[in-house]
Amino acid sequence: MNQKELEEKVKEKMQDIARMIKSEIPREFGFVLLTFAHESENGQMIYVSDSNREDVVKAMREFIEKTEENYGNDTGKY
Repeated sequence: MNQKELEEKVKEKMQDIARMIKSEIPREFGFVLLTFAHESENGQMIYVSDSNREDVVKAMREFIEKTEENYGNDTGKY
């Protein structure tokens, strides 16, 4: 499978996961699902969200700030 095919497969799976997330969280909450290749040289990242771009950027800035400060150690690895 070439890189483009792999990315398309990931996008399809992410859309499936996004539909599931949207059905499970209250309407007043938004979400962003990010995927990225661990060893990618080109920095490929794919995301799907139910929110507008401005809200996603704001949420990601907050995430970065909290993560860099290790705020509440509220991130997990599964």
